[in-house]
Amino acid sequence: MKRWRHLAVAVGIMPALALYVGAMVWLSSFIIEVHFLIDLVFFVVAGLAWIPAASAVVRWLAEHEAN
Repeated sequence: MKRWRHLAVAVGIMPALALYVGAMVWLSSFIIEVHFLIDLVFFVVAGLAWIPAASAVVRWLAEHEAN
């Protein structure tokens, strides 16, 4: 029974994502309204940048649960 990993991921990913969102909102206050294209690029990159980190955590969970 290695269900503790599911709990660790569930408890850890939500605060980490909330911190990431807070950091991006703070950072966006310095970037927005400079130029439309800069805003667009920032929000696209910031919106997608968390996916590799989250997928690494899910991959870790999947690898350890497969054994």
